[in-house]
Amino acid sequence: MPALGGRLGRLTAAAWEGVASRRTRSGLAALGLMVGVAAVVLMVAIGQGTRNQVLNQVTALGSDLVTVWAAKSAPTGARATTSKDKVSLSPADAQALGRMHGVRHAAPGINRSQRVSALGVTTDTSLVVAPPEISTVEGHAPVEGHFYGEREERLAQRVAVVGRSLRQRLAGEASLVGQTIEIKKQPFLVIAELAPKGLDPNGVDLDDRLYLPLRTGLSRLLGGRRHVDYITVQGDGSYALDQLQEEIRLLLRQRHRLTEPGQPDDFNIHTQLETIQTQEESSRLFSALITGVAGISLLVAGIGIMAVMLIGVRERTPEIGVRRAVGARRRDILVHFLLEALILGLGGGLAGAALGLGLAAMVRRFSDLSFALPWSAAGVALVVSLTIAVVFGLWPARRAASLTPVEAVRDA
Repeated sequence: MPALGGRLGRLTAAAWEGVASRRTRSGLAALGLMVGVAAVVLMVAIGQGTRNQVLNQVTALGSDLVTVWAAKSAPTGARATTSKDKVSLSPADAQALGRMHGVRHAAPGINRSQRVSALGVTTDTSLVVAPPEISTVEGHAPVEGHFYGEREERLAQRVAVVGRSLRQRLAGEASLVGQTIEIKKQPFLVIAELAPKGLDPNGVDLDDRLYLPLRTGLSRLLGGRRHVDYITVQGDGSYALDQLQEEIRLLLRQRHRLTEPGQPDDFNIHTQLETIQTQEESSRLFSALITGVAGISLLVAGIGIMAVMLIGVRERTPEIGVRRAVGARRRDILVHFLLEALILGLGGGLAGAALGLGLAAMVRRFSDLSFALPWSAAGVALVVSLTIAVVFGLWPARRAASLTPVEAVRDA
C-alpha cells in the first residue's frame, strides 16, 4: 500500500506539472466546464427563488380560496347568447355558497378600473366593491383605521379603504385616513389604509386598490346593479380544494337551472392551485432551457478537454517513449493522463460552482427572490464535471498508454 500511495502521488504530481506547463490551453479547456456548472447552479437558485416567490404571493392572497367568475355568455334555450349585460352571478349565489358545508366565507365582488380624485390629484385605480367579509377572505390588516363593517354595509355609507400604492399616488407620504376621495363626483370618506401585499403571481399590484362596501357600490355608483363579477369562496379545510371546487360547481349549476348534461357552465372556477401549477410549469420550461444550454456547454467543454489532451499526447510522444523505455507500465501512463483530465474537471467544476454560488448570492441580495444557496446543486454539478472530464479524457489516455517505446521514438 505505501508503494502504491507513493506511485499515485508521483503520478499526481506529474499530472499537475503537465497541466500547469500548459496553463492557457488548460484554462480554455476548463472554461466550458466552469460556464456549464455555473449555469446549472444559477438555474437551480433562480428556480427555487421563483417558486418561493409564487408560494408567498399565493399565501398572501389566501391558499384556501376558490374564485368563481361570471361568464359573459349564458345558455338561453338551445342557443348561447352573448351580451355585455348577460352575466350569471348574484349576491344571492354568494349567500347560498356561504351556507355550504366546507365554506367559511363567500364574498361577492365587482372589480373595475376607476378614476378617483383626492387632495387635487386624479388617478386611475382598481375599484373593488365587496362586502366586509372580503377583509377576512383576502387577509387584509389595516395599518391605520378600520375596515368597514356590517353597519356601513347595511346603511350603504360612503366610506372607502385604500391600498398603499393608491395612497402614495394621491397623498405621497401623508395619510389619507379621514380625507375625502371623489368617485364619479361623489365624496367618500377614507376610513382605513391596508397593509401592503405586493404583487400577485400575474404581476398585478395588490396595493393599487380602493375598496367600497358592496351595497354602497351597487346603489350609489352602479345604478342599482344586481349582479357581481365574481365570488371569492374561502374553505374551512373540510374539503380539498379540487373537491370544494366540484361542490361549488354542482350547487351553482343547480341554482342556475343547468340541468341538461350537455349544457355548459355559465361561470368559471379558479383555484390558487392552478396558479401554482401554471407558474411551476413556466419554471420547468425555463429550467429545461437553461439545463439544455448548460448541457451543451458541458459537452463542448468535454470535447475541448479531449482535444487538448490529444494535442498533449502528440506533443509528449518522446516523453511517453522514454518513460516506457525506463519501465513505466501502460497503466501508469493511463492513470497519468486520466489524472490530468480530473485536474481539469476539478478546476473547471470548482470555479463554476464558486461562480454560480456567487451569482446566486447576488441575485438573492439585489432582487426580491428568497432562497437558500443551492450547495447540493453545486456538488452535483461538480460531480458531473468530473465525470465528463474522465469520460472525454479516457480516449486520449488510452491512446497514450497504447504507445510502445519503438512507436514513440519513430513518431517523434
